[in-house]
Amino acid sequence: MFVICSTNGVRHKYGTAANQILAAVGQLGTLVDVSGLPPVQIQSKISQLAAGPACLIGGYDLIPAFVRANPTFGLNSDDDADIPTDAPYGATPGVPAEEYAPSRAVSRIPDGGIADAVEFLALLEYQLAAPATKTLRGSFEEAAKEFSGALSYVHKAIPGKSPKQRLSPPSKITTPGLTGQLSGRGRFHILLHGANFDPDWATLWGHSSATNAPFSEGLSAQLFDLCDFRGAIVTFSSCYATMLDVAPAVHGTRTSKNQVSLACLTHGAKVAFGSTRSNWIETQAPYDGFGPGLVAEVWRQLAKGAQAAEALRLAKAAYLQVALSGPADDHPYALKTVLQAQCYGHPAATL
Repeated sequence: MFVICSTNGVRHKYGTAANQILAAVGQLGTLVDVSGLPPVQIQSKISQLAAGPACLIGGYDLIPAFVRANPTFGLNSDDDADIPTDAPYGATPGVPAEEYAPSRAVSRIPDGGIADAVEFLALLEYQLAAPATKTLRGSFEEAAKEFSGALSYVHKAIPGKSPKQRLSPPSKITTPGLTGQLSGRGRFHILLHGANFDPDWATLWGHSSATNAPFSEGLSAQLFDLCDFRGAIVTFSSCYATMLDVAPAVHGTRTSKNQVSLACLTHGAKVAFGSTRSNWIETQAPYDGFGPGLVAEVWRQLAKGAQAAEALRLAKAAYLQVALSGPADDHPYALKTVLQAQCYGHPAATL
């Protein structure tokens, strides 16, 4: 695989620890230095490489995401004007359609917005071991109660799953023994509500469809900080689960203490899939649309033996083939679903 890294950016951010970090990064695959290049030029450089997945190193301060207009902005109260996405890095330059169904598999191994060399080195060590790390047995699956149908739909696609599915409410972050239930599982699917503002973005929220029902704390980055995710594949259908920026805020920083995907990776997860912005969820049978529909297809591709980043690439193509043959009114929602879906972690991780 090709490791896409701004070596100058790493040196500027991590100072005396940069050499150690770059040494670890270099062990991941063939290093491609993109120091000083903007996204369009990085995309061009990737397109000239031989076939194989591309793995971006670091957060948006090291390798910026592309920013694309949200196809559903203003529809059904969607206030996400723009979508940060890594998908164009896998597309052929000048072919916009490939940004929705890329021709090259792409992943990102993110770090926190605040330099923490010890934490990033530990994360990189987990990632170096990820392709050879066995996926543990059993699953942890939880959704907001109002999304129970979509949770069950994805549940059917997860191989080696546990029978139990959790709904919030009644489940909540204070449920006794929760850290033990989260640790030592190999398959995760989480469909709680997410947020795009501080401090709520550190938490995943339960909710029912009852009138004026309150939101309740279901899971959080701080809770994940107490857990062991080694050998885990994590999928989020939650909104904002792979959001690394702070928009619409101007100030703030995402770290493993307030960003759920980064928290999972920091504690050993092989890979985490999720969306950078609000996710559309199908609430009527057969519950196979939008975010959960794509996540279910990722699990199907993983079950066939696809590597993580390739599983997402194939899932996007398969999902769009079906979604774009359906009602035209649903097309913008399908396009947002695939554009914002990201793979964080080692691209060669497998089930």
